[in-house]
Amino acid sequence: MPRNFVKPEKRTAARQRLEELIRGRAMLGQRLMGERELAAELGVGRKTLRAALAELEAQGLLDRRQGAGTFVAPGNGGRRRAGAARVAVIIGTHAERDARWSYQGEMIRGLLTAGLRLRAGCEVLSLEATEECGRVWDARQMRDFTGYVTVAQAAPELLSHLVGLGRGPVVLLDHTVRDMPVIGVVDGSFQGARAVTRHLVGLGHRRIGFLDCQNRDAYNPWKHGGYQAGLADRGVSYAPELVATPESCGVDFDARPFGEALRDFAAAALERLLGLPDPPTALLGFDDSRALAALGELNRHGRKAGEDFALAGMGDGAIRRGECDWLTSTRTYPRKMGAAALRAALEGGLPSEGRTIIVPNRLYIRRSTCPPSAGNVAVRLGGK
Repeated sequence: MPRNFVKPEKRTAARQRLEELIRGRAMLGQRLMGERELAAELGVGRKTLRAALAELEAQGLLDRRQGAGTFVAPGNGGRRRAGAARVAVIIGTHAERDARWSYQGEMIRGLLTAGLRLRAGCEVLSLEATEECGRVWDARQMRDFTGYVTVAQAAPELLSHLVGLGRGPVVLLDHTVRDMPVIGVVDGSFQGARAVTRHLVGLGHRRIGFLDCQNRDAYNPWKHGGYQAGLADRGVSYAPELVATPESCGVDFDARPFGEALRDFAAAALERLLGLPDPPTALLGFDDSRALAALGELNRHGRKAGEDFALAGMGDGAIRRGECDWLTSTRTYPRKMGAAALRAALEGGLPSEGRTIIVPNRLYIRRSTCPPSAGNVAVRLGGK
């Protein structure tokens, strides 16, 4: 691990403490104390503090001025509402309360941070908490809000209920919906998968395996679509036998613990893919979890990622969770997605039709991808 690498859980905890300090002391527009004093106040090291400051600066909450110090953004964007805007944030579980990095938790934190900056009141309501869920379905109480954001909660009855309130924009974070005037906010899954596939083909790979998700059409068909498009961009034919799905491997993620199902899926998928007459020389995972699950199976088959086999994931969750800092991946920006969702919910009025906001992914190339090895090429050509 690089010497300057701060573990994600430490960075996340420091960032949360800093946000709580800013929120608790109403510090909009004010200058933060110096690094030494601030690190002592938060109980963290200065390296961890700098990582947290950098993330908040990237989100627009902080303004670091050379020679003057670090200031909390004044929240000019929310002045015209004068604190009147109230947004209901509807979630499944309270992921934002977990100090560990998680995709949904980061979306919610990004939304709440933007609310602080824009002076919008945000109330998080969980569908798994009885009292909070009751409020969600109480039309009288929900009409007190001026906008609504649901985080990956795409049930038609819920969205229809919120639209029917007639109060303000309904925003669906991390999903899209048809036939409703709902604003969807999603990451650039298609272009991200396309970019990493083009990268692998550019290294010389022509046989690229793909570890897909379960129930692709309902969950996320865009990554598989980007994989296909990336191959086509480079003149490489799509080979269905190189795509492994949980269904094709006989693994049901809904019926078993996620970690157990993931291991079994990786084992079955690699057994089939590497046993093909013309096996892949590279592998792309639907997410980093699938890519890392495949890593152990590659080793068992005598392949070394980054040396004689290329391995990549999507989402860049491995480095954020502190699991691996050398996996090539396409980074999503859940905090930016949360902020974009809040801004959409603050637009006011009822949109006449739905639309989609896309927050682009970025490709990070690391040591896990490499050109095809001479040995792999020989096997593909029928050599020894």
